[in-house]
Amino acid sequence: MTDATPAQRHVQRHNQISIRLHYRHEADWHRVEAQQWNERGFCFFHTHALNANSVAFKRSLQHFEGEVVWTRTCQDEALVTEMLLNEAIHRQADRVSTQAEMQTRLLRLMRVQGMVEAKQRVLASLGGMPDAAKWQHQIQQRMQEALFQSGVRVASPVWSAVVVDALALGGVVQDLERWSGSLGKG
Repeated sequence: MTDATPAQRHVQRHNQISIRLHYRHEADWHRVEAQQWNERGFCFFHTHALNANSVAFKRSLQHFEGEVVWTRTCQDEALVTEMLLNEAIHRQADRVSTQAEMQTRLLRLMRVQGMVEAKQRVLASLGGMPDAAKWQHQIQQRMQEALFQSGVRVASPVWSAVVVDALALGGVVQDLERWSGSLGKG
């Protein structure tokens, strides 16, 4: 694996929303969220050790290749907690599929990094937050699994179009902050 060039390290990165992607590992596609992204690449967390420098990614039906330039192993409880929360929010979004506005709000909330307490309140209000003992068990169980973070360099018009679309959605973050602030009232 090659290292990122100094010029790439100084290009502004965005993290106001994560971008949902799939990456190909062996014969299967696995869902991930691109974070710290810009037009030159992104970082993502995954559970499979990547043995190749080039990895296939897709966003909907659009495919592109990325070069893995670095990988590290992570065992961060805060990160694991947020991943579990996002997975639970995704399950709730599937459950409310007949309520398009609620489903959209949940999917947007899932894409925002942080806001752990707000995400827990939303899950609790929807009946999707497990009791404290079960929740801690889930966290500890997930902490036992390997978790990796990789940085990917991308030179693809498909990725460039994804970045343009994500930047256009930047106003969504402000809507989510207003929405999450209203959850604590009442």
